[in-house]
Amino acid sequence: MRPLPQTGTCALLETLSPYLDDDCDDWFDGLFPSRRRQGRHPHFAPAQLLRVSLLSLLTPAHSFNLLVELLPENRAWRDFAHLPNKRRLPDAKMLHQFRSSLELAQLRGLNGHLLQPLLQGLSATRKTVGLMDATDLPAAANCFKKKFE
Repeated sequence: MRPLPQTGTCALLETLSPYLDDDCDDWFDGLFPSRRRQGRHPHFAPAQLLRVSLLSLLTPAHSFNLLVELLPENRAWRDFAHLPNKRRLPDAKMLHQFRSSLELAQLRGLNGHLLQPLLQGLSATRKTVGLMDATDLPAAANCFKKKFE
């Protein structure tokens, strides 16, 4: 297994981009049914907003405000997010609204969709791999609770 390039580099984005191929984009866009309405239509597909959100994890810009500020300067970031030009970019409010609209079932489906090609190549006789799930669980710290007698 070859090591990944350093976080925040163009090489890392080029390495990871094939795992988020067009089939993955179409599948993810299908999770958000489009409703035909009058008025403004969305400028960005859900897959584009997901890719921009992933940039906050894969680049040194760890906040949406900083990411939106640096996005026009970084062509490799815009290419990774499939943003066609630097004049029309998502703003921080769009990214926050998109993140808040994601549900747990959608994130788990995306996780399963991304892991499927990796797990198909493994043989059944290999040792198993445990993946951490980041779901919120209630704290089991009863020793710190106030006790009323």
